[in-house]
Amino acid sequence: MLSLLSRLGGLLKAVPFKAWLAVAIVAALAGGVWWHLHQVDALRDDLADAKQATKTAERDRDAWLNVAFQRTRELNLEREERAAGETATRELNNDLDTLDERYRPSAERIRQAPKSDDAPVAPVLRQAIEDLP
Repeated sequence: MLSLLSRLGGLLKAVPFKAWLAVAIVAALAGGVWWHLHQVDALRDDLADAKQATKTAERDRDAWLNVAFQRTRELNLEREERAAGETATRELNNDLDTLDERYRPSAERIRQAPKSDDAPVAPVLRQAIEDLP
């Protein structure tokens, strides 16, 4: 082992410093190029992953937007139906108020009539009167 070290020591002395410096520079450059290429490959992989994640996110976004637009259309239809129902209810209430105003005097006259005006009524006529709104 000692002889191996002495031979290496002799080799170190035999090769000029500038040659060792050149070998060290070439080794450093080779290491730097290898590191750079390794970093570029890693960045390319990261970029490909990011592009795939972006495509997935865009597909998910588009699907959610379609759902949101569909729900908006359904909500608008429900609002229109509710408004139509409210309008129909108001119209019906107005019609009922009109009928009530029309029949109120007759009903009041009947209530205020004296007992002497009360008499038996034919069942068919009684049923027809009771069926009136």
